[in-house]
Amino acid sequence: MTTHTRTRTRTTAGVLLALAAAVLLAACSGPRYARETFHESRETEVVLRTRTDVNPGYEHPATISAIRMAHILASLDVRFDENEKKNARTPAIPVESVYPLGELVSRALAAADERQDVVVMAKFRERRLKLFTSETLTAFSVSLKNDQLYFQISRVGWPVPKNPNERIQEPKPGKEYQAFKVLPSSGVLPVGRQLVAVDWRRASFRRPEAIRVGAGGRVKRRTILMEEPEAEAPSAAPEDTVDLSDLTPAALRTLADLEEERRAGSVGEAEYRAKKRKILAEGTR
Repeated sequence: MTTHTRTRTRTTAGVLLALAAAVLLAACSGPRYARETFHESRETEVVLRTRTDVNPGYEHPATISAIRMAHILASLDVRFDENEKKNARTPAIPVESVYPLGELVSRALAAADERQDVVVMAKFRERRLKLFTSETLTAFSVSLKNDQLYFQISRVGWPVPKNPNERIQEPKPGKEYQAFKVLPSSGVLPVGRQLVAVDWRRASFRRPEAIRVGAGGRVKRRTILMEEPEAEAPSAAPEDTVDLSDLTPAALRTLADLEEERRAGSVGEAEYRAKKRKILAEGTR
């Protein structure tokens, strides 16, 4: 082999290696986004986040009334892992903020396109011991797909860093910043620990089931008795691992209704599993 041939071979190998490294880096870098500020104030930032690498095919722009959106936000509850044994539910959104945030989210979804989800970063001030004021953050993203609203909730009551230059990461799919899980309620079906699918057309969201408006317009929390299914069902069936995003909207609604019947005790465990297996088998796109 001549010197010229060896040099050309090394050059070709180097180019191939560089291309392979570039492909690997692109694969590992995750989703790529562009951001457009929709609303910004001292307390709240709302961003339209665009996927630039793929088209997620969101059903945006979407028209959902601000009142309905507020009632949906009021129905989102979480349970921190540390409170698992106490069975304590915590509202994901402070009750006094569900209506203003509902207005912002409603308007943002109406302005978004098929590549954009809506990211909300809302700060709240809390006075403790009547002396100290602390600032907390609630952050989530929301999108509409398959006629279901998907909420990825990443932070709830998270202490905001004192350093104003410290950058706060926005919600990212599959990324946990706090140890909690979102709980089911009427029309709210967990898809993951911090991701839920909401049947937003449900008639119950026309009225405030999780909250009530008292004298002077003050919003108050109602006690929610509905509990979640067991965290670890004995002998979990293979269908429990099915990706719910593959189901049709009708199948998702039927599955949500079945979950409610199970929690209410209307169906036994064997009947529940049989019906669920049938829904998953027949409701895939």
